[in-house]
Amino acid sequence: MNLRVATQLTLALSFLLVSCSGEEIPRMPEQTWKDMRIGVETRPPFAIRGMNEIIVIASRGKRQPVNDLIVSLQIRNTGKWNQAIQDGHTGAYRRAIAVRDPKTDVLEVKIQHGEEEKLLEFPLHQQTIPVHASD
Repeated sequence: MNLRVATQLTLALSFLLVSCSGEEIPRMPEQTWKDMRIGVETRPPFAIRGMNEIIVIASRGKRQPVNDLIVSLQIRNTGKWNQAIQDGHTGAYRRAIAVRDPKTDVLEVKIQHGEEEKLLEFPLHQQTIPVHASD
């Protein structure tokens, strides 16, 4: 089985498991840079004071993962960038960082693609359960 097929199967199984759980995952509003959509989730599902796992998800089009980025994270005004670890070829980048106050902290996400770089800001208080339009 080639890498692309394995990646697609992994993504499909992940989406299936999440959709079968019956629970929506809280997330912050997606942002775009170039042709990429950048989303952020936390574990626990809503950020709390203390250590939180931050998951940055990068995709193009309909769930096509972007796996050639360098992603770094920090809480605004801490002055400490932490490089996220790429989770296979799924477009997910993970890192645990300390949150001081989830009501006021802003997560800064630095995305590097080749020689280009973009800084995105995600206020942690904007985490919400996604609302799906009915058919």
